[in-house]
Amino acid sequence: MGQGFQIGTLDLRAYCDGLLKTSITYAIGIDQNDAEAMVGGSEAGSIFIPVNNFLFERDDATIMIDAGAGKIMQPTLGRLPQELASEGIAPGDVTHILLTHIHSDHTNGLLNDEGGALYPHAQILIHPDEYDFWMAPNVGGESEKILRQRHRAQLNLTPYRDQMRFVKEGEEILGCTPLLSPGHTPGHTCWRIDAGREAFLAWGDLVHFSAIQIERPDVAVTYDLDPDLARRSRLRFLDMVANERMAVAGAHVAAPGLGYVTRKGTGYSFEPA
Repeated sequence: MGQGFQIGTLDLRAYCDGLLKTSITYAIGIDQNDAEAMVGGSEAGSIFIPVNNFLFERDDATIMIDAGAGKIMQPTLGRLPQELASEGIAPGDVTHILLTHIHSDHTNGLLNDEGGALYPHAQILIHPDEYDFWMAPNVGGESEKILRQRHRAQLNLTPYRDQMRFVKEGEEILGCTPLLSPGHTPGHTCWRIDAGREAFLAWGDLVHFSAIQIERPDVAVTYDLDPDLARRSRLRFLDMVANERMAVAGAHVAAPGLGYVTRKGTGYSFEPA
């Protein structure tokens, strides 16, 4: 079952697609003993982080933020469709999906078991910089990691090729405005969602290891295609949400992933909603 929150005039539902097994050794720019202490220990470096998704309704639209990891990544993932079904929400009810970026744990869930569109009526809203990078033909000199991710991205989005809507910085659709936050991927996007006099920020993978990177925003991860640019984006948006006292919805923040960022020394801390 999802967890409900009231953000201004908006009823927001948070769902957990499951737990993603990863490694604390992927943290960049921090002593590994310090990293272990901040996450409360690991099993030979392995830890689990949540994959959170969010959903709200407005103006006869049912809007979801990212689509989960699907069932093919890890056995602990792919719960989102059943979580939605438990509240009477069928895939065909979703009218819009905001993508923060096109990595597999955010887009594998777009597909059904046959490789077609699981959300047949959903318009996919995405920043063109992100789409253009992953949909581009391969060129010489690219890493195997990028080639592998690009292949998966194209599989995930091809069934939606006639349902894509490109939203540039500063444009607004249904109260949703993309804010480019590159580094993790070239077109990684935070979405500002207006809710009357309030708003919240869906920040995607601005933060992966929430127990580390909110307090130590200088720490990057090996998942970032440009770690230095990812650091700058993280610092910029952490400063913004702390200054504005804006709620944040994080894909990998401890479930359900919604809360507020406050200043703590030279870094920040997270207060669950």
